[in-house]
Amino acid sequence: MPRFPPRPTDTAPLYPADELMKLQSIMDNRQGQLPPQPPRKRTWVGKALALVGVAVVSGFVWWVLQPTERIDQPVAQPQKTAGEFEFSTVPELPEPVKDSDCAAHATSQTQAFFKTTPCLQLTRAFYTAKLQDGRTVYSSVSVVKMKTAAEAKALRELTQKDGTGNVKDLVLDKAISVPPLTTLANGGYASEQRDQLVVIVESDSPNRGTDALAHNKEMKKVSADAIRLASSFGN
Repeated sequence: MPRFPPRPTDTAPLYPADELMKLQSIMDNRQGQLPPQPPRKRTWVGKALALVGVAVVSGFVWWVLQPTERIDQPVAQPQKTAGEFEFSTVPELPEPVKDSDCAAHATSQTQAFFKTTPCLQLTRAFYTAKLQDGRTVYSSVSVVKMKTAAEAKALRELTQKDGTGNVKDLVLDKAISVPPLTTLANGGYASEQRDQLVVIVESDSPNRGTDALAHNKEMKKVSADAIRLASSFGN
């Protein structure tokens, strides 16, 4: 086969070596001038940290706003002083009655005492109680407030004596009716001094029985137990 010399377009042009080195230098310089690419952010890490922060702050706010005591805890209720008898008020006189004129609600020497030594306040309340045999006992509880403890002592000593009168019980004073009783003074008496206060209780039952002494002893027992009721008067 005859061989022909190659045409100029059949082969790639050849560049001198120094031209190639210049071209490489230019490319290297351009790469050095490019601004550094910022590292790719890990957005899922930032979001996770943000959620953790929100949870911590929310938990702290909830803790601060909680009450110091649990609201579902039962509220402590005041306990009544225990005694031998269970006393109840009557519908006709459910609340204690108060007065500042003790002389108007007393008899005999006790009334005379109050005229010369006035009290500050008289508070009276009425109760019923049941005996073991089913009988009903009525008790009138009086609390007399004097100016001094010495006056209170003198009043109690006077009312403890026979025939010296007393503060009127609520039946005698016609504040309540318990037929056939007209007074509770024939039943049982008990008293106690508490600084300026004198607590006086008289109790009786319409069913007296045949033994007067035994009845009087039993009524005194009820009156002595009813003295504790005066603590609820708020004098």
